[in-house]
Amino acid sequence: MLLLMADAARLPTTPVRPKTVADFLVWEEAQSDKHEFRNGQIWMMTGGTLRHTTIAGNIFTALRAKLGNGPCRAYLMNARVALKETEAGYYPDVVVDCGPYVGNALATSEPTIAFEVLSSSTRTRDFAEKVPDYRDTASIQQIVLVEPDERKLHVWTRKENGWRQSELGAASGALDLPSLGVSLTLDEIYEGA
Repeated sequence: MLLLMADAARLPTTPVRPKTVADFLVWEEAQSDKHEFRNGQIWMMTGGTLRHTTIAGNIFTALRAKLGNGPCRAYLMNARVALKETEAGYYPDVVVDCGPYVGNALATSEPTIAFEVLSSSTRTRDFAEKVPDYRDTASIQQIVLVEPDERKLHVWTRKENGWRQSELGAASGALDLPSLGVSLTLDEIYEGA
């Protein structure tokens, strides 16, 4: 009987699925793949197109250069954003965090701007779930959804009396990021894509 109990102790256990965003952050650290989380549901992240990666890289590179050593930092694709207000955990394509830097933190401390490059597999979730979740997060000042196949941005900007939604297209010159005091041109965003 002791042998059976010892053997049972060595059997793999079924991992407990996270129920809260705090649980998700700990659970996600033990995973070999990246996942996103919303209200107890988990989605595995998949790779994107080269155009998707180029656009995200362009946004990150331009922001990094413009923000320098200031209090806000840009992160590319691997920075978790834990939205406690909505029990969600996402990996935006680019996120700007203006909170204190803690190198071993599991998530950004004060996400300020979230950029999502749209794809056919995430488009519906980006508009229907991520935008409302980002809007319900007190620190987020802007949300930018980037069309990969045309020069077009869907932008939500927090104002004193709520959110203002706008679109920037081919004729637009620049995306103003007032919370950072910088702007990005569409040429910077779409260069080489």
